[in-house]
Amino acid sequence: MQSADIKKVLSAIEKRSDYRFLYNQSLLNTQGKVSITASEEDVISVLTRLFKNTAVSFELLANNLVVLKAQNTTIVRATITGRVSNIAGEPIQGASIRVKGTESGTTTDSSGSFSITVPDGAVLIISYVGYADQEVSTTGQTNLEIILVEGTKELEQVVVVGYGTQRKIDVTGSVATVRGEEISKQSSINPISGLQGKVAGVQITNSGAPGASPQIRIRGLGTVYGSANPLYVVDGVWFDDISFLNPSDIESMNILKDASSEAIYGIRAANGVVLITTKKGKSGKAVVNYSGHVGMQLVTNRVELANANEYAILSNEKSRINGGGDVLNPENFGEGTDWYNVILRDALITNHQVSVSGGGGKSTYNLSLGYLKQDGNVEGNTFNRVTARFQNDFQILDNLKAGYTITATGIDSRDINGGIFYQAFIAPPIIPVKYNDGSYGDPGDYPTGNFSNPQVTLD
Repeated sequence: MQSADIKKVLSAIEKRSDYRFLYNQSLLNTQGKVSITASEEDVISVLTRLFKNTAVSFELLANNLVVLKAQNTTIVRATITGRVSNIAGEPIQGASIRVKGTESGTTTDSSGSFSITVPDGAVLIISYVGYADQEVSTTGQTNLEIILVEGTKELEQVVVVGYGTQRKIDVTGSVATVRGEEISKQSSINPISGLQGKVAGVQITNSGAPGASPQIRIRGLGTVYGSANPLYVVDGVWFDDISFLNPSDIESMNILKDASSEAIYGIRAANGVVLITTKKGKSGKAVVNYSGHVGMQLVTNRVELANANEYAILSNEKSRINGGGDVLNPENFGEGTDWYNVILRDALITNHQVSVSGGGGKSTYNLSLGYLKQDGNVEGNTFNRVTARFQNDFQILDNLKAGYTITATGIDSRDINGGIFYQAFIAPPIIPVKYNDGSYGDPGDYPTGNFSNPQVTLD
């Protein structure tokens, strides 16, 4: 760095290393511009050159904390003790005590007490989950009594409950909220998949079939309604399934988990309610957003099956045990057909979304398009989905607002019967997929019993 302020040099060192500096601003204000270059040089060596022939010296403390001081002065350090409690006087165990501007710190014990050595005049930051952070100066003090008050930020959040909204602090029922940004980070192809691992007590199970909606259980398996699935409410409209919905169009999802939801939705809410709010336009110039991902779905831990030669040997052994003779000549067979390799593949998944939103005056809009192509790991199993959504709001009067949403979804899929796996598991490896003339291998041509050619099922 050439002709740079010394404080900028120290800031650059902090960004490129784990060293932190503690100093009085007035100490460096009297220093002029400096020029220094360094490449793969130890920080202490750089500091030695930086402060050579100046009135500033430095001392290295624990945790790579460097204290700058005037020449011929001694750094005064003090041991600070204290106790952290809440407004009821109860001790807070595990509260974080950190020296401001450094990584140096400690935590409180079971009685809420702590002890820490700090430079004279240091400021401590005390924090604990659910409480507001507090800064305390240690100047002229050796024993601190700190009282933390509950933070209100989380409690002031607004959640959707039934036909209205409430502050979190006022909600008496069990409500969990997942924001649309969290869902989009997972590259989910289905809105429910985006809830996995984010809501306590909610079980979500994927079937593995392309495009299939995961099974969701909010209150276990017990139900007084015909289905164990929850009720989905999208912008106030009831649905039994939301596979038509593009996850990128979701603003938030609120899960009502307890029985209080039945007060609004009746018996349909017996298995819980998932309230979905979709994205709306905002006043201002048009904003275009795009997101997309491409991935591969791989088959792991495939079952190892006997090859044709091994199958022939085992078939003869079984025949002899039953009092018969050899039925196959192992020398006529090599590896044969691995039916799992025939029916399984690495599958490609492609997902793209683009949206345009904006508005002006008393009208806002949001237009989104989505395309999903998911191949299954079984040959021939595919799922294609195209979604389009247009949302428009009008401010008619100061206290009257109207709007509409148009959603269109096109789905083209080809499912494969799950029995294909059993067919592949029991099909003899001595049967070829196809003969040289192009016809399918026929199990009836071999003394193997009644089997099917899995490739026939796929085709």
